Amino acid sequence: MTRCRIARVLVAAALLAAGMASAEDGPTRIPINVLVTHLSNEGVGIDPPARLLDNKLKQQFRYDSLQVIQKQRLTLALDEVGKVDLPNGKAVRMRPIHKGEEGVLMAVDVEGAAQLDVRVKSRHPVVIRAGPYKDGSLVLSLELDY
Repeated sequence: MTRCRIARVLVAAALLAAGMASAEDGPTRIPINVLVTHLSNEGVGIDPPARLLDNKLKQQFRYDSLQVIQKQRLTLALDEVGKVDLPNGKAVRMRPIHKGEEGVLMAVDVEGAAQLDVRVKSRHPVVIRAGPYKDGSLVLSLELDY
């Protein structure tokens, strides 16, 4: 190999290593699926996209209708605040505080309804009541997707 070619290989390797180091040193991005649902006794049944959530909620709340109102996916860094506007005019703010083997500890503030720190695990939704809405209640489901 010629000196010029060796120099190019070394420069390419250094650039590759620098790029890998910056990606590793950068902020951890946390994908969060937010599902906003409306619980009521309207008699319209369970929305098919909410069937899995229904299994969890039916032990905690009384309702005969569960309708998905909005789905949103946020990707947040640790200590970054994400916001979701709710259909009742309020908002929910969430901030990942710590990521570990047991999931992500998140600070959650549902305007006018709840403030809590909760540990969210991958593929295990956490359910939070988000206040009244129309003739029922709004319920949030937070789930990590990784």
